[in-house]
Formats: sequence, C-alpha cells, structure tokens
Amino acid sequence: MRFLAPLALLLSTSALAAPLLGTTNSFATSPFCVAYQCELEGKSNLGPNLTEYRYSIRGQYPVSMENAPTVVTVIRQNNRVISANYVTGAQDGVMYPGGYNNTMFARLVETLTGKRPTPDVVSKLEDVGGKMMSQEGEGIVPWVVAGKTYRLSCLMTSEFINAVRVSFRVYLP
Repeated sequence: MRFLAPLALLLSTSALAAPLLGTTNSFATSPFCVAYQCELEGKSNLGPNLTEYRYSIRGQYPVSMENAPTVVTVIRQNNRVISANYVTGAQDGVMYPGGYNNTMFARLVETLTGKRPTPDVVSKLEDVGGKMMSQEGEGIVPWVVAGKTYRLSCLMTSEFINAVRVSFRVYLP
C-alpha cells in the first residue's frame, strides 16, 4: 500500500517530468509525439545554429485536405530546444476546459516544461490572446515550474474566413 502513493504522484499531472526546453533531447521521441503521432513535415535552417522542425499532429481528426492539421513547430538553437509553437484554426474558442485541444496543448507544455497546466490556465491563456487580437502583439503569461520561469503566449489572427488562426507558444525567457 505504501508504494501506491509514489506511483500516484508519478501519474498525476502535478508530478514534474524532465523538461525538454533547454535540452538536446528529441521532440520526435517525446511522450507527446508518441501519443499524438507526430509526423515530421519539414526542416528549415533559419540562421547560424538555428533550425526549425515542423510536425503535423494526428489529433482528434485524421489529417486531410478538408481539415487543416494541427502543427507543432520546434525551434532549436545550437541543437537545444528553445521553443515550440502549437498552431490550429477554429471558428470558436479552441481551448475550453475539457476540450481536445486544451488537453493536447497542456500535454505539450508538460513535455516542454515538466509540468502540465490545468485546463483553466490554458483557457485563460487563450482569453489573453483574444484580448490582444485587436492590438499589436501577443498575450504572454509567465509559467513557473520548480523555480524556473518559462513563457506561454497566445497570438490570434484573422487569417481564415469566419475563423481565426490560433498560435500558442512555449519558450525559454
């Protein structure tokens, strides 16, 4: 019975996992990519020692020409992961508590920082991005994990007819 408490802590969302941000570890073999079947779509050299990797995510719906895929872009500097960007499109809010995208983005944050945000935190991040839509810039929220501060941000743009492009980013300060 005394072994169940540590096991429960490891399986809970409040348990700290090893963060990927700041490391040279593989995003492609991360628990997030395994769960959501990431597929590398492209790699671009952005500058000296700066590389972008784009992954399509097999999420709730199969990737097809009818459904714009969710895309995660990972930026590496000197082979260290420094940021990831989660992009999707929607007619309405996509990060409502209990929603598929909310859970998926929370798992991405957990993979990168070691801690999963609650659904309410993710929804509030989307709200901040929506308020910034009429202004220039993006909504940025600090995300503190074990004394280390990361940044979460949301940028919404009216790139689609009757819908918005929503871009969530997790990055080092």
